[in-house]
Amino acid sequence: MPIRATLVIPAVWLGASAFAVYVAVEVAAGLWAFTLLTEGRGFSDAVAGICVSGYWACLFLGRVVQGVVAERVGSGQVLWASLAGMAGGAVLVALPAPGWVAALGLGIIGFSAAPVFPLMTLMTASRVGEAHADRTIGVQLGGSALGGALLPGLVGILLSRIDVEALGPSLVVMSLVLMLLYAASSRRRVGDETTTKAVATAQT
Repeated sequence: MPIRATLVIPAVWLGASAFAVYVAVEVAAGLWAFTLLTEGRGFSDAVAGICVSGYWACLFLGRVVQGVVAERVGSGQVLWASLAGMAGGAVLVALPAPGWVAALGLGIIGFSAAPVFPLMTLMTASRVGEAHADRTIGVQLGGSALGGALLPGLVGILLSRIDVEALGPSLVVMSLVLMLLYAASSRRRVGDETTTKAVATAQT
């Protein structure tokens, strides 16, 4: 099967975009949280450092805990709950509230984000079909690398030109975009008539 038969599937590119945004949220939260907590919320360097370490600790803990949960209740349910948790945590970071609320939001983002990358990878075949899964995973990994390299830097530019408090709204927007992209990619299956015709055309 030629690679173009995979590349014409809309779910491939929607999924790659979702991976890019997911990694952007994970990296941006960890990268710019210290700046937000110190310059925006008045935390000392030591306390802010502990909070950022807590964010990465929640990310690690979430991968351990939610992997077990996914095996019991299903990958799809855990993935959607995690995406919603990321958005909810981002809202807490965005609120004009005491610093501990933002720190709590960061912890929620970290814990919720933990299983998203592996579960989206695991469910690739359900979005594009078994025959296209391997190539699609490669495209998704490329998208994640691109998103992690570019988008957090753009968030940093936003913070420097507007205000450090722009981090929260940025995380909210990216989390909602991530949910929309994943929902769209999950609806665009190889069995859809339009996609099937496109694949058939690419194979000829």
